[in-house]
Amino acid sequence: MFQLALRFVPENEDAQEEVARLQGVVSELPEEDAPQPPANHPEPYDVVVVGAGAAGVGVALMLTGVFGLDAGRVLLVERGGAVGETFRRWPKEMRFISPSFNSQGWTQSFDLNSVAYGTSPAFTLHAEHPTGAQYARYLEALAETNELNVRAGTEVTAVTPRDGGFDVAVVPAAGGVPAVIKTRYVVWAAGEFQYPRASAEPLFPGSELCRHNSSVRSWKELEGDDFVVVGGYESGMDAASNLSLCGKRCTVVSSTAYWDVSTEDPSSELAPYTAQRVRAACASATPPKLLAPLRVFAVDAAAGGGFAVRARWGDALRTPQAPLLCAGFEGGVKLGKKGGGCADGAPLLNEYDESTTTPGLFLVGPAVIHGDLSFCFVYKFRQRFGVVADAIARGLGRETGGAVEAARCVEINQWNALSSKNFKPLYLDQIEVDSADSWTNRLLSSSYRSTAEELASKLSHTRTLKSG
Repeated sequence: MFQLALRFVPENEDAQEEVARLQGVVSELPEEDAPQPPANHPEPYDVVVVGAGAAGVGVALMLTGVFGLDAGRVLLVERGGAVGETFRRWPKEMRFISPSFNSQGWTQSFDLNSVAYGTSPAFTLHAEHPTGAQYARYLEALAETNELNVRAGTEVTAVTPRDGGFDVAVVPAAGGVPAVIKTRYVVWAAGEFQYPRASAEPLFPGSELCRHNSSVRSWKELEGDDFVVVGGYESGMDAASNLSLCGKRCTVVSSTAYWDVSTEDPSSELAPYTAQRVRAACASATPPKLLAPLRVFAVDAAAGGGFAVRARWGDALRTPQAPLLCAGFEGGVKLGKKGGGCADGAPLLNEYDESTTTPGLFLVGPAVIHGDLSFCFVYKFRQRFGVVADAIARGLGRETGGAVEAARCVEINQWNALSSKNFKPLYLDQIEVDSADSWTNRLLSSSYRSTAEELASKLSHTRTLKSG
């Protein structure tokens, strides 16, 4: 973590001092890594991870850093030119809605946008709500520092199961000779941003005339004025607030007035950060018009230029610009649940986030859903990394008890198991890694509480959480 800090702020004296101190400790450690056990299968790779974004880098770090798989046998395949490619394509003004805050020193939580214990975008980037470009730098630094095996500029065209493994067909993204990568397991971590809704099939007649918000590189630099935004959830409100604060007029058309929705589930209401920006936009010189409930059923090219947005309430809205479609993303997986809402089309998974039809194929990222639980944010879906890594490691014949316990223990102010003189391990909840709703278990179980209290009696600097 200190090395990452120096990468971005070389003059950081505190980080310089800690790196120098830790280098003295590291110099006394054996130079050679512990030998890896022989593979229990003939494939050249243990795991191929499709996608090198937040989910891909996070699960790769869990597989290699916690569960001890050989980093050379865990291959991340990325269609873009570098780690975190889709984050680099965000509009310049777009920010993470979940805040980054390095709170490890005094609470049981850690940075909501972190993909691995011991790292913090807030610490590394010194940003509470990182931009896409900033977050891509964080992921890239993690991959380089931990020597992850990444093959960028490579597109996966097919994943074919066979007896005892998979054939992953790839081709260079810029064109070239196709190839096949053979692996024992596949983890799909392709994310959602590169699969906007309506890109494959229209949402309604004329939706192809709209411009999806993911294609905008900067709201400030977007030409024109007087926009119609179709969709009033996070992406629609992000578009509206940025357009308004850039001095552009806009009207939001939404089937639900999400700006007035308040629920206990953070997946179904606007984030506080978004709501705050909407309030600021509404108080600006060019406040957005928020219309709901109003479901768009067609968009037509208007006579004389511009567009007509037709909705089931009142007259058509007219705009000189292509309507902005903020209807979310399809994701890279389909053929799952039906029934509408967040779960519509979600893949069917077993309790280890493994395909119910293709054993050995795992899913990580925002598309993971179990029952009524949607793991759509980083701080949610990262809770499943240990579940997937444990299942894969056991399938490779590894003993995972120690790794599971390590994943259950948050090392306060520690990195690579090197202890700080001021802190000892803080043992947290008994996380059942084979449970579909493990992320919701916030309390110490009675058995684990007794273990933590026993440790507390021996370690004067150890604190235990109390259930209550």
